[in-house]
Amino acid sequence: MLNYRLSGLLLAGASLLAATNALAAQAAPQQGGQDSQDSDERIIIVSIKNPNADLLGYAGSATTVDDEELDNRQVQDLSSLSYVAPNVSLDTVGTFKGVANFSIRGLGINSSIPSIDPAVGLFVDGVYMGVNAGTVFDLLDVESVEILRGPQGVAFGRNTTGGAVLVRTADPSREWLAHTSLAFEGPVDKGRGAPMVTARAVISGPLQDNLAFRLGILHSNDGGYFRNDFTGQDFGTSETTVVRGGLTFESSERLTLTVKGEYTDSHGDGASTHNNGQFGRDSFDLSVDQEGFYRSKNTFAVLRAEYDLDIGVITNITGWREYELHTRNDIDSSPATIFESDTGTGQEQWSNELYYAADFGTLALTLGGYIFHQDITYDESRDLSGIGVGFQNGGGRQGHDVYGLYGQMDYDLARSLTVSAGLRWSREEKDAKITYVRPRDACSAMAATCPTSGINSVTSENNGFTDSASWSNLSPRIVLTYRPADDTSLYTSWTRGYRSGGYNLRITQPDAFEQISSDLGSPAFNAERVDSFEAGAKWRSSDRRARINAAVFWMEVDDLQREINIPSASSGLAQSVYNTADAQIRGAEIEAEFKLSSSIQLSANLGYIDARYKRAFFDIDSSGVLDAGDLSLELPRAPEWTWGGGLTYSAPLTGKASLFANTFFQHRSRYAYTDNNWGYNSPSDRLEASIGISLVDPDLSFTLFGRNLLDEVQFGGDTQLPFAGGELSDGNNRPFDPNPASGTFSPVFKGRVLGLEVSLDF
Repeated sequence: MLNYRLSGLLLAGASLLAATNALAAQAAPQQGGQDSQDSDERIIIVSIKNPNADLLGYAGSATTVDDEELDNRQVQDLSSLSYVAPNVSLDTVGTFKGVANFSIRGLGINSSIPSIDPAVGLFVDGVYMGVNAGTVFDLLDVESVEILRGPQGVAFGRNTTGGAVLVRTADPSREWLAHTSLAFEGPVDKGRGAPMVTARAVISGPLQDNLAFRLGILHSNDGGYFRNDFTGQDFGTSETTVVRGGLTFESSERLTLTVKGEYTDSHGDGASTHNNGQFGRDSFDLSVDQEGFYRSKNTFAVLRAEYDLDIGVITNITGWREYELHTRNDIDSSPATIFESDTGTGQEQWSNELYYAADFGTLALTLGGYIFHQDITYDESRDLSGIGVGFQNGGGRQGHDVYGLYGQMDYDLARSLTVSAGLRWSREEKDAKITYVRPRDACSAMAATCPTSGINSVTSENNGFTDSASWSNLSPRIVLTYRPADDTSLYTSWTRGYRSGGYNLRITQPDAFEQISSDLGSPAFNAERVDSFEAGAKWRSSDRRARINAAVFWMEVDDLQREINIPSASSGLAQSVYNTADAQIRGAEIEAEFKLSSSIQLSANLGYIDARYKRAFFDIDSSGVLDAGDLSLELPRAPEWTWGGGLTYSAPLTGKASLFANTFFQHRSRYAYTDNNWGYNSPSDRLEASIGISLVDPDLSFTLFGRNLLDEVQFGGDTQLPFAGGELSDGNNRPFDPNPASGTFSPVFKGRVLGLEVSLDF
């Protein structure tokens, strides 16, 4: 059935493109020579779907990390770029391996619940990833990563209120090339675990004059960075295999088809979770009796068709993804058997986007349509027998459809003054079948064996509910751009974006949930709206040796969606999702690059965020009352300051060898993780460096590298528990208190790592 549905989708997209192509080719005026060539070049620059083409001409804040910088930074996965740009955090959640927890300009999520939509959208080769799970594994053959800051609703739709991360994998090449590398890395500090080995291989080239292919394979084996004090063994093992292939077919001078496919299989230990009641917040120590596991499989395919008209380009992107995850974690993060959890996640999505981009001289135009569908299923089983509660089971199923139409017009009012106006209409429909995670006989929401109606025979509560809801909205954007010189650009903009409303598939307190749902008139939480005002300036030297980008922004957030985490004696941990407040986020950022010589390049960046609540309509601080204390809290995932810089050096040693070295530093202020500010991350200073030798014949490189060289402790989450405390627990939960009331579930990231990579290109 899946193959029929996917085949039908591909055929529909291709047929629609072919029909549009034929009509456009007949209607378009015939132009040739230099005018046509210049027009095609500018189409790429002005299209709202291609900000990478010219960052000076892009009226917004963006950071592009190309393949060369990815190599310089020894980037392992997307989370390695968490410190690459101001006001950006690309951390993982830590609960389940590979789950994105991205935040930009103070807008992000702190959730592993698959039905919770992100505030930072992730797009791989133009395809939106419907869930944030399974998206942060080892990178293979990536051409560039673009980080767009601020709402991107017109170009990329909902769930991009904080921004968007665009991952572009390499296309098949018309010339033969191959790359292979082997990297060995691991902990060097006493009391840590085992090393990690990663091997990559890529080959690409022409099969015929109009047909090219690309194939890449990656395999990594992590022996476990941490040491489990309970067993005395290495902990945090994982094994990942990624296979990516692609074909590019030029069926004519105008039409190009590119199809890509990817398969990822990753498995290993459960969350490497630290307990702040038992170990200091500056320690990598952990001790768990249940090491757990995760098993993740991801299959992804995309077909991109591009047709060059005499004026403009028509692009159709069809995407499909199937994802599956099973986990077991020791939630109490201790050597006692108190709270263990098993989960299962299944997701299937498909999407199709068709858009037209053209330049008519003083007018540039982008018009498009979008359709998206996904099905999400989620199981959760909690073993709380350690506190006499027993087993709890539940979860849910959700169907999700999105329809969108969008367009943007860029009109030159004068030679140096351009006004841009864009608008996107979206309709979103969700239906949910949810079973509360409560004591009951074993069942599976994924297999549709959990009840969603009737009374729970164990607790006399309702079993769950079924519901559907829809949301329609308009996302406008207006920009005024002034180019006083060819190397300078000034812009000011207003943008409105939305984050999807929806359902929580992990409901553990049905009485409280039903009371609030009754007051609101719906079991669904509402959409979040963001109005962003931004002004920026960009300058690039005429010789392209230096550039400076700066921006200030002001965002008004209405119906802020948050996941409230509260310790619970009956469920261990209550995670409720509501619209909790209205907020205001202001800030600024600046980035600069200077090429001092042919050998030395410097970079620097600075980001500032002032985030505060304006109005609260939920008990955010967990005090039991709604008062001024709720407004005094800090917004989660919004560090006040981020700043840093880097230095890149390369110089020939002999005629056949050269030396290269890179160092990057980034500071991030303390920031809250939970809404009540009980959980948080301390300030961190991230230092990374590499040095190596590159040979010419053969094209061989040896690189010695280090990550997190200052050995900073950072958590993917910091959730308070009502049990599993230790000698550092003080019986009180307070904002930013290093001593929690009892225990915590705090998945910890790796500390200092040193490694060696050998790579060969031919």
